[in-house]
Amino acid sequence: MEQHPHVMNMEPHMKRICYALLATLLAASPALAHDPKLHKGPKVSGKVVSIQGDRLEVGTDSGPVAVTLTPETSYESGADGGKATKAALKVGQTVMVSGHKLESGAVAASEVMIHGSDESNPHSHADGNE
Repeated sequence: MEQHPHVMNMEPHMKRICYALLATLLAASPALAHDPKLHKGPKVSGKVVSIQGDRLEVGTDSGPVAVTLTPETSYESGADGGKATKAALKVGQTVMVSGHKLESGAVAASEVMIHGSDESNPHSHADGNE
């Protein structure tokens, strides 16, 4: 079967468009994946004040908030959102915790995003309503 000349000329052009679209999607996906608005449940943002076993204390503008870590808690670190472990948590780091509030008032963490030790965190909060 013979192809029409216009169709044959479009093939390299379509490949370039597909590659450009794929590159754009891949470049945008880390930024979209780490938009704090996409993480579900109450949010606690601030500095890690203490770590004792499966419990963190996060200092926020509203005061300290207890965070309970579970085996199901996932951890991400850095601007690229790379996988991390509980061992990566250090006192003084800025974190954002997503999870659900317990009857005790603590937050059971489903995800902990570790942002480092930035001394200026103007967005520290613990309202649990985001």
